[in-house]
Amino acid sequence: MLLPTPVILIIHQPRAAAQYATILDKTGAKVHAVTSFEEANELLSFLHPDLVLLTAHMQEGDGRLYCQQIRATLVHPRPVLVLLHSSDDVNERISCFRYGADDVLSENIDKSELAIRVLAHLRRRQEELSNPLTQLPGANMIRRMLEQCLVSDRPWAALSIDLNNLRVYNETYGDLAGDQLIKALGAILVDTVADNEFAGHIEADDFLVITSPERRIELAERICAQFNEIAKRFYPPDDIKRGYLVSTGRGGIRRRVPLMSIAIGIVSSHTRRFQSYVDVLTTSRDFRYAAKLSPGSSWAGDDSPAPDKARGESPSRSRILVVEPDGAMACLLQEILSLEGYTVEVTSSADDALNLARHHQPDLMLLESNLSDRRMDGWGLCRKVKGDKDLSNIWVVMVTSHPDQSLALESGADLYLPKPFDMPSLLSEVSLLLRSRQRLA
Repeated sequence: MLLPTPVILIIHQPRAAAQYATILDKTGAKVHAVTSFEEANELLSFLHPDLVLLTAHMQEGDGRLYCQQIRATLVHPRPVLVLLHSSDDVNERISCFRYGADDVLSENIDKSELAIRVLAHLRRRQEELSNPLTQLPGANMIRRMLEQCLVSDRPWAALSIDLNNLRVYNETYGDLAGDQLIKALGAILVDTVADNEFAGHIEADDFLVITSPERRIELAERICAQFNEIAKRFYPPDDIKRGYLVSTGRGGIRRRVPLMSIAIGIVSSHTRRFQSYVDVLTTSRDFRYAAKLSPGSSWAGDDSPAPDKARGESPSRSRILVVEPDGAMACLLQEILSLEGYTVEVTSSADDALNLARHHQPDLMLLESNLSDRRMDGWGLCRKVKGDKDLSNIWVVMVTSHPDQSLALESGADLYLPKPFDMPSLLSEVSLLLRSRQRLA
């Protein structure tokens, strides 16, 4: 797997700086050599070196004091500080460590030993900057990789990846189970990327992959397919059979949440010009959020088809069917929802509700379980609606005093809202559902 090229800054007298640069060029790092602390200060502000090799004896000052200055002024992650010292006196070398050097080497060190020691420090730094959960390159290495892409002549593409519904999964099975799922996603990325591609782990379930523009779609689809293949191993058989988890919100609200999937946002240097690594991350995440609007594991980017506009995206055009046997409550709901800009129809009959649903196709149904019809109660009506392929996209909110939320969700309701409820909570949930483009299967 590809990693960002390490950056080394050498601070030494002109002749020695050139010699050390020649030696360290062979390590594969990008080497910059300067001959004064003033020049070094100008580079440190934007170069972000992984390692600084400097001498203790500069004409303009003590290299030990400059180590101290770097430690005091540079924020994490600061570079590894390797100080070259001409003295073999133990006390002199100890003083170098006290001033802040990470390693002290002799000015007369063998060239091969110097290169090996520098490589060891760079390897250690890479380990420290890796995500502790997945051992993939962490946020700082991702930033370095993107910055190198931005100045490179080679075209590239970035895939921003995260898990859908991780919070509900953690609430149900615990954070340790969620960590195992994140590690599994990291392993999938390591398995799918080629030697000349990069995979990094920013934090939590936030990942980034860098590939070529030609491979971005193929790679996104492979990642989705592999995740779908393993995701079911992280659920008990009963939950897999049911096909959803239950999320508990404030006020006893329960909702059906789909099983875990992933969303991928894709950007490419072929399609737009980016100003900074932050611009890359922000834009790719925007496409990732668009991917979340599709059910299951999905990707979105400049090449993805524009998503169909969902019914009910605008409240002024949304239709709500209220099925409520309590006349006073039905009138109250109709008045309040109408004031919010919705088109509202009201009935107390399950048969009438089914006919209205078939002929007027509402976007959402507010349904009381205890209906006056003898042939069909609210549970039966919910099952009828969700079992009809022409009506199954209707959101069903079971607004009921029945205490068994599992009965509501098992009958197909998308949301269980226990009575009594406060009206702002109802309006908030209705708005969220109607603005969502995702439809549960």
